[in-house]
Amino acid sequence: MALFLLTYGYNETDLRAQRRDDHVAYLNELHADGALVAAGPYEDGSGGAILLNAEDVAAAEKLVADDPYTRLDVTRNRYLRPWKVVVGGI
Repeated sequence: MALFLLTYGYNETDLRAQRRDDHVAYLNELHADGALVAAGPYEDGSGGAILLNAEDVAAAEKLVADDPYTRLDVTRNRYLRPWKVVVGGI
């Protein structure tokens, strides 16, 4: 398994508030399955970050693609990249 960091911004859409519960439920499922390490919005509300645990980049991309916010185009400027822990533990 490898870690992947997803960062993103938000599009201006009412769907963000309307589908937030679906997005959070999906993230909770990923966490329960061990595929999500941590997730949350930036303090200023401009976007957020999600730390995923996946076999490879294709698996991480599928996790992102299945998120309701991705499917509904709520997020923009999504950037997914491998992330390596050098200090500390997860």
